[in-house]
Amino acid sequence: MRAEPKRTGGLLRRFGVFVLGAVLGAALLWCSAFAGITLGFSGAGGGALSVLLLFAIVVATVALGGFLARLLLYGDPSGRSLRVGLFIGGSFFAGAFVSGVFLGVMILLDATPSQRTLFLFVAGPGLGLMYGIVLGMPAVVGAALAETRFYAQRGGGPTG
Repeated sequence: MRAEPKRTGGLLRRFGVFVLGAVLGAALLWCSAFAGITLGFSGAGGGALSVLLLFAIVVATVALGGFLARLLLYGDPSGRSLRVGLFIGGSFFAGAFVSGVFLGVMILLDATPSQRTLFLFVAGPGLGLMYGIVLGMPAVVGAALAETRFYAQRGGGPTG
């Protein structure tokens, strides 16, 4: 019978990484929204710039997802962190979704009662859901790549 090493701070580390991922997801949503407003993405030229901005956001999210996965994997004393990719992607998704809902509330409060339609009620959660998917999936990919590299260097999988 092998004694398991004491896990000190594993739950706290996971919570801290989740909060950091959620904050990064929300920050990426707001940065992309402000960049779109500032650069005035309209017309054909705006469409091309919007695609480039989306590509830059996806690349940044893959890199940040890999970084957060490394924080979890190298900080776990037992070395048995399972589903790191989904955890990191979920944190980005949660941050972007909550931030999108907050944006929807801001839109609703800014509109006059006569302008409040079903579209305005759905706009915030819809934006949050869309950005959550756009930010969550690349974060899963980046975390999965970091996790694969970690276990390849270690010479085993997550269970041994």
